[in-house]
Amino acid sequence: MDSFAHGIDNFLGNLLNTNNSNSNTRPSNGHPTPSASPPSNHSRATPPSQSRSPSMNPSLSQSKQFNSFSQPNPSSQSPTSLAEMAKLEGNTHFANGRYAEAIKAYSVAVIRNPDNAVYYSNRALCHLRLSEWLFTVDDCEKGLELKSTATEAIQLKLWYYKGQALLAAEEEAEENGKEGLGRLSEAINCLKKAFDLSILQKSTYTDEIATKYRTAKSHRFERQDRKRREEVGELHGYLVKLVERDRHRQLKQMGQDGSDEQENIVNACSERISEIEALFSQANENSKKRYVPDAFLGKISFEVMTDPVVSPASGITYDRSEIVSHLQKIGKWDPLTRQPLHEKELVPNLALKEVIDEFLSLNGWAFDY
Repeated sequence: MDSFAHGIDNFLGNLLNTNNSNSNTRPSNGHPTPSASPPSNHSRATPPSQSRSPSMNPSLSQSKQFNSFSQPNPSSQSPTSLAEMAKLEGNTHFANGRYAEAIKAYSVAVIRNPDNAVYYSNRALCHLRLSEWLFTVDDCEKGLELKSTATEAIQLKLWYYKGQALLAAEEEAEENGKEGLGRLSEAINCLKKAFDLSILQKSTYTDEIATKYRTAKSHRFERQDRKRREEVGELHGYLVKLVERDRHRQLKQMGQDGSDEQENIVNACSERISEIEALFSQANENSKKRYVPDAFLGKISFEVMTDPVVSPASGITYDRSEIVSHLQKIGKWDPLTRQPLHEKELVPNLALKEVIDEFLSLNGWAFDY
């Protein structure tokens, strides 16, 4: 058993040493992340101590096989400390944009200590940068299962990364004319959880997460609206065919006699088709207006506000029910600016309410936005 463990140590040490000598810089793919720096909760590895001369260190030849981690000998250390070394190795690669090499290093950390959610979070971020959506989702789900090590800060990242990956997978499939994963609603739920956690933690990335969350909801609405328009088009064609089929049937029954009657039938059917065309033309015109201005949406749920109120400390408008719930259940502070706020300080935004009410009276579909 000792020789087997020693062999595993040799393999992992040589793997990381190979990463160091053969790594190439890869550019970021531009996906927004909570931090442009390496994943949080990391510290840089301290430089290895200077090697002794062979006369002072008879075991120098043995230690060279672990020169990725240098001293001390990995076989004499705990799996947890070796996992931390691998994590630091991954951090260095990540900071230099070598995401594939960072993934290898974080994978070594996972092998050494599979119960640390930080390693899965870090590797998920690398996969996200490389547009490897399913690998990102898989690492996030594994990390979220580790309740003992997944702190709230790590959970926020995992939910955010997973939501981004699922949304990106759907958008990429749609751009290529393919079927997506069918998990857009799950992406929205993940981003909502990340957004809620960012408010609880007073994160500086709340606005960034909110933007991604709003984008996901808008994407779902556009997809539903596109499906509705397709169904309306199919219904239009079906009704026209019914009228034409009825005209053909009546003319066939009448035969060659009654030319005046035939003309009446044709005219009646044409008039009916014109009415159908006018009806669906109006429906199409109304469908083009299915857009809700961002100013009408609440800053917490991103649904159309029904009772907008202003936070005097920040000047931000919230829907009353949402901001009151926040103040009562979470804390007496503005969820976006984190300034102190009490319910009695909220001021009704009457001008905005009037505009929203008029918009809703003309666009009843917006209640389901």
